[in-house]
Amino acid sequence: MKNKNFLLYFIAAIAATGGLLFGFDTGVINVALPSLREQFSLSPNQEGLVVSAVLIGAMFGPFLSGFLTDLLGRKKINIIASLVFVLGSIVAAMASSVNMLIGGRLLLGLAIGIVAATVPLYLAELSPKDKRGQLVTFFQLAITLGILLSYVVGFLFESAESAWRLMFWAGFVPAILLFLGMLFVPESPRWLITKGRLEEAKEVLKKLREPSEAETEFNETQNLIEQEKNNKTDWRELFSKKLRIPLLIGIGIFGIQQFSGINAIIYFSTDIFKELFTSTQATLATVGVGIVNTLATILGMRFIDKWGRKPLLYMGLIGTAVCLGTVGLAFYFKDSLPESLRQVMLVGGIYTYIIFFAVSLGPLGWLLISEIYPLKIRGFAASMGSFNHWFFDMLVAFSFPIMRATSLGENGGIFGIYMLVVLFGLLFAKYIVFETKGMSLEDIEKKWK
Repeated sequence: MKNKNFLLYFIAAIAATGGLLFGFDTGVINVALPSLREQFSLSPNQEGLVVSAVLIGAMFGPFLSGFLTDLLGRKKINIIASLVFVLGSIVAAMASSVNMLIGGRLLLGLAIGIVAATVPLYLAELSPKDKRGQLVTFFQLAITLGILLSYVVGFLFESAESAWRLMFWAGFVPAILLFLGMLFVPESPRWLITKGRLEEAKEVLKKLREPSEAETEFNETQNLIEQEKNNKTDWRELFSKKLRIPLLIGIGIFGIQQFSGINAIIYFSTDIFKELFTSTQATLATVGVGIVNTLATILGMRFIDKWGRKPLLYMGLIGTAVCLGTVGLAFYFKDSLPESLRQVMLVGGIYTYIIFFAVSLGPLGWLLISEIYPLKIRGFAASMGSFNHWFFDMLVAFSFPIMRATSLGENGGIFGIYMLVVLFGLLFAKYIVFETKGMSLEDIEKKWK
C-alpha cells in the first residue's frame, strides 16, 4: 500500500506542476511591472493589457480544453499545455515590443486556462475517494508555491538589468519539467473505460489501488457507462434542469472566491503595502504573502478530507469576512489610528485573510468542479467552471485599480464590498453546496439521476 500511495503522490506532484506554472505566470507580473515600466515606458492602457493578457488567454483555455479533454484524454491535453507554456515563456522573455510581450502573456494564459480545468479533473479521477480532496488540493498548493516562487524570483532579480526578462525565463524551467513528467504518468482510468480501453484501465487501477478496490471501482465505472450508453448526452446536458445545482456551484464558488478580493492582493499587494513601507520593504511583505499562502495551503490539505467541504467553507467565509473588515477599517481610520496599530490591522489583516482563504475558498473551487459533474460531460463542465474563474478574476483585476483611484480606495470601501460578497457566500454554502466528503465520483453522479 505504501508503494501505491507513493505513486499517487508522485503523479499528483507531476500533474500539479501545471498549478506551479499557473501561480508563477499570474504572480510574476506583480514584481516584474517596475522593470517593464522602465523598459517600455508603459502607458496605463498598456500596463493594463500586459497584466490582464494572461487572464484573457486563460478565458480561452477552457474552450480549447473542454472538448479535447474528453476527446484526447486528460494526459495528452496536459502535454499540449506544457508545450504552450514553453512557447509562451520564450516569447515573453525575448519580447522586443509591448505587443510581443502581450502575445507571450496571452499564450501563457491559454496554457493556464487549460491546466486549470484539466489537472484537478485528472487528479480527481486518479484518486481514491478517501484521498481525493487532499490530492486535488495538490493543485492549489502548487499554485501558491508558484506565486511564492514568482515573488522570490522578483526579489532576487529586482536590481538586475532587464530584470523582467530573467523573471520570465525562470518560468521556462517548470514548463519543461511538466512536459517531461507528463510523459511518464498514466492516463485517467475513467477516461480509458469511456473509450473502451478496458485492459489499460484495469492496469492503471491495479497500480493505484488494492486489488479488491481496483475491481470494485472498475465495475462501478463500467456499469455507470453501460447504463448511459442509450442516454445520448452532450455539453448541453450541463444546462439541464437535473444539473442545476452543479451548474450553480460551478458559477457561485468561483464568483465568491474571486470577489472576495484574493487576486486584488495577489496582483497588487506591493502597491498596497507601499501605503506603509518603502519599495523594498513592500516587496518583502509581498514575499511574506506568498509564504503564508503556501504554509496555510499545506495546513488545509490535512483537513479537507477529514473535516469535509462545507465546514471548511463556513470557516473560511467567516474568517475572510472579519479580515476584510479589519483591512477596510485600517484605510477608513488611517488619519486617526496610531501608525503601529494601522500596520498591524493592514498587514495582519491581509496575512490572516490569506490563511483563511488558503484553507477554504482557494482549494475548494477546483476540488468541487472536479468531482460534482457526470463522467460523460466532466471534461467540458470542469472547463466551464475554469472559465468562470478567469472571467471573475479578470473583472476583479480590471476593477480594482479603477476603484482604488476613487474614494472607495481612499476609505477602504473596496474591502467592504469584498466583505459583503463573502457574507453572501454563507447563504450559498448553506443552501447550494452539498457535502462530497467520503463519496466516490460514481456515488456523486447517482445524485443527478
